Amino acid sequence: MKKLKNKIKEHPVYIKAGVIALVSVLCTACLYISDNQRSVRTNKDGQPVLKRGEYGEDTVQEMKVLIGEDKEEENINISVTGREYTSTEMNQVFARAGEKLETYILGENESLDEVRYDLDLITEFPDSGISVSWELDRYDVMDIQGNLREEMLTAEGTTVRLTAILSYGEDQEIREFYARIFPPVKSREDRIMVELDQAISQSDEKTKSQEYLVLPDSIDGQEIQWRYGTETRAAALLVLGIGAACMMVVSESQRKKEAEKKSIRQMKLDYPRIINRFNLYIRAGMTIRRAWFCIAQDYENKKKTGEEKGKRKAYEEMVSAMYRMQSGAAEGECYENYGTRCGISAYRKFGMMLSQNLRKGTKGLTEFLGREAEDAFEERKNLAKKIGEEAGTKLMIPLFLMLIIVFAMVIVPSFFSIQM
Repeated sequence: MKKLKNKIKEHPVYIKAGVIALVSVLCTACLYISDNQRSVRTNKDGQPVLKRGEYGEDTVQEMKVLIGEDKEEENINISVTGREYTSTEMNQVFARAGEKLETYILGENESLDEVRYDLDLITEFPDSGISVSWELDRYDVMDIQGNLREEMLTAEGTTVRLTAILSYGEDQEIREFYARIFPPVKSREDRIMVELDQAISQSDEKTKSQEYLVLPDSIDGQEIQWRYGTETRAAALLVLGIGAACMMVVSESQRKKEAEKKSIRQMKLDYPRIINRFNLYIRAGMTIRRAWFCIAQDYENKKKTGEEKGKRKAYEEMVSAMYRMQSGAAEGECYENYGTRCGISAYRKFGMMLSQNLRKGTKGLTEFLGREAEDAFEERKNLAKKIGEEAGTKLMIPLFLMLIIVFAMVIVPSFFSIQM
């Protein structure tokens, strides 16, 4: 019990997750039972009934039906049409809709006597199932959606007759409204900008035959100062510079990851060779230290003579461990540090094994090295196979590019010959 309490204190997030999962299961079970064990409603005569949707709202109800006693339940979808108005209700609904329709179409305007903004000519009356269509007697100042055509409006106002046709099934009712439309009210700044546009247009007409367009130096009694718009080249250069810097950071990070990946793959390929040579030297009667030095010094000599191009991390770490041992560092500690610095489990096991055998003696070392060499070569074969598969996958990209080029070389000339 005490251990359980300690675990709960150490991992409170698991308790919260468990509580949430338990509550979810309980809620799901309750909801499932509620949805699947509901009894069908009945009317006063005991007959099963389904509730209809609102007026004009059709629904589909999934039901299960059992006919007789010996048959299995069957699933059936029943289409339930929405409620319909009686003739009395229909008249009341049309009357109510006609009264409220004027309020619904006003939009930002206060009344139809002074319309300066777009009207909202709705096509469906809310919560009633009644559709609305419109007809206008002046489409030159307003379109069928209620949007004003400002260029056609005058300060005296224009009267437009709006005819609303309310429809519900085959029943219809027509209502008419009259709207007085005026140009939108503009602020002084808006009016000045309109006048400025007009002045520039007039100047453009007058100076078409000249080399330059003369801009107005004043408007509405106010002096105008002109300057070129803000150039975006500096911002573009900044964005490009920042983008290039980010790309360099990402590229450098990717390069380091690729280099690390390559180094790990190289160490995995080198491991069987190192183990095999080490095993060979130990079987020849060399000590662990002497075998280590032979492998490290042989690598150094090959680097000096140019036989070994580039650095191989597994061997570089062996050389580093050799120099530390020569400078007086503990031999066992050097072997353990070697495995840690390589960062791969196989090398860590190898270094730990050498350190343990140094303390306990070399008994069983050759058998261990033999088994390790066999396992390492098997892993190397699998790794080589994987590298070959990756190379084959990479070759697919230039093949696809060549296929696209071939298609382009065939299709493009054919296309231009058809056009001719």
